Amino acid sequence: CRRKYDKSITNNNTRHISNNLLIGEKMVNERYAVAMAETLHYLKGINSNDVNKIPKKLMKLLEDNASKTYVCDFDYTKPLKELKLKSETRGLIAMLCYNYWCDTEEKKTKFKEHLDKNEQEYQKKMSRSFDIRELFKDNNVVRESVEDNNHANLPIVQPKEGIFKKILNFIKGIVYRK
Repeated sequence: CRRKYDKSITNNNTRHISNNLLIGEKMVNERYAVAMAETLHYLKGINSNDVNKIPKKLMKLLEDNASKTYVCDFDYTKPLKELKLKSETRGLIAMLCYNYWCDTEEKKTKFKEHLDKNEQEYQKKMSRSFDIRELFKDNNVVRESVEDNNHANLPIVQPKEGIFKKILNFIKGIVYRK
């Protein structure tokens, strides 16, 4: 691939996209229609030699299923990582790069390693953000300080005796007095 790799493109994105792109099958999901529209818009701004490497059948699939109502307006002069693209669009572009623009096995291996690295970073980020200890970390500090304040201000309360305990103590008192 001639372009710099985008850190937001992960192996999971490309796997999900390639599993859902079937030639001849109409995509009805709106988010993929938007992704196809963004991909086509992106392809207008790159080298025509790279676009010509994409099979006509795939280009027709993208054109037929692209959203007709979605308006793309991003700056072609910016690098891919600075463009505000949907994750499905990034996956489509990564799939195109891997399948059609990485013309040697060395480039494909390097690109695949880059995707795997991005996927690992993404998974680490997700595990940190959804770690239970991290979610309740600040909450525990507040709760401990509230509990400490409550213990300092509250009087010491003796537990109440139940009715059976009172009757038992009364009987013991009578029996042991004599």
